[in-house]
Amino acid sequence: MTSKKPQTISHLLNHPKGDVQALLDQLKRIEAINQCLPNLLGSALSQHCRISNIRKNILVLAVDSPAWANKLRFKLPQLLDQFRQQGFINLVNIEMIIQPK
Repeated sequence: MTSKKPQTISHLLNHPKGDVQALLDQLKRIEAINQCLPNLLGSALSQHCRISNIRKNILVLAVDSPAWANKLRFKLPQLLDQFRQQGFINLVNIEMIIQPK
């Protein structure tokens, strides 16, 4: 039986592949979308909303109260179109979750 030698965290981050590479790619995608969010939502709404995750090309936004979720709900179709215009053409939907701060 061959045994694999454990790799250091530093090595995994400097030479990513497999699951580590997929995780880093996901983080880069979330960060890129996160940079667009304040401009697309406006200052008031963006203070109450953040990106939680991207699952199967569905953007999950965390909103800190049901009242802000309701305001955001009306903007979702327009927001999805704006993200696609910004180059995130693979996004198929936007979902919301309530996550108080």
